Amino acid sequence: MKFPHDIERFTLKNDSYFFPPIGCLSIEETADGGGDYYGLYWEIGKENGDPIVCIARHEEFLLVPEFKDFASFTHWFDESSGQEGPTMNLNDNDFFISLTNKGKVLTKKGKHEEAIQKLERATSLFEEYFEPWYWLAENYYKTGQKDKADRALINSISSNFFFGVPSKKVFDRFEEMIPSNELKDNPIVKRRSDLFQGGDFSTPLSIDYNSFLEIIEELLAKKDYKTAMLMKQNYGLLMSFEPEETVQRHHFNFDVWYENFRSEMFSIYPERNK
Repeated sequence: MKFPHDIERFTLKNDSYFFPPIGCLSIEETADGGGDYYGLYWEIGKENGDPIVCIARHEEFLLVPEFKDFASFTHWFDESSGQEGPTMNLNDNDFFISLTNKGKVLTKKGKHEEAIQKLERATSLFEEYFEPWYWLAENYYKTGQKDKADRALINSISSNFFFGVPSKKVFDRFEEMIPSNELKDNPIVKRRSDLFQGGDFSTPLSIDYNSFLEIIEELLAKKDYKTAMLMKQNYGLLMSFEPEETVQRHHFNFDVWYENFRSEMFSIYPERNK
């Protein structure tokens, strides 16, 4: 992976087991004593690009993006010694979180074309976060761009769940989708009625793990490796939250699964092993 300039001033670790995920290196100097810390994260397939900087919340298995790049992080760290929470500039057109928040505000004001501009840039900067894809889909629907909306919604569903599992409204919207002929054979779309079932706000997600595995295998066969590895990672994450009864019913052994997943990830994306 490509390391930022001046990285030598910090101590990086990558000896985690599943969390933080592969492609995230923790910064030891930021550990809070309770298990949380800041870390560098590279998107899958973009290991030669610049990483973002996230907080890794170990109890939630959650990455929270805080800085658009390492330079922004070091500036904040030098100013505050890491003791004060960072502030966000809503008008920062180079940080996908700022753009997403601005896009949401514009959406609620009915300014859909302006929202689309912000959200399209957000997804171009970082592809693995579900929220800008969802709001982009909503704005495409509002402006009559159904095919683009459907594709954005698929990207939201197949995002990196370490940045947050999509909300119930995303899954509801996905289940209601009437896909075009071109999208009907998409592995995720054609199993959408089976993949995520039922649910309410107390238990928003009921997952058909057999369909999940079928989707992964079909994506790999189609050589859509990034989506396949994101979905495979999401499978392991979601299964880790399930009760023991569900885990046993699916004959899921986490250690075996993780070793296979890790090996496959490094085989497809060897740069993530550096």
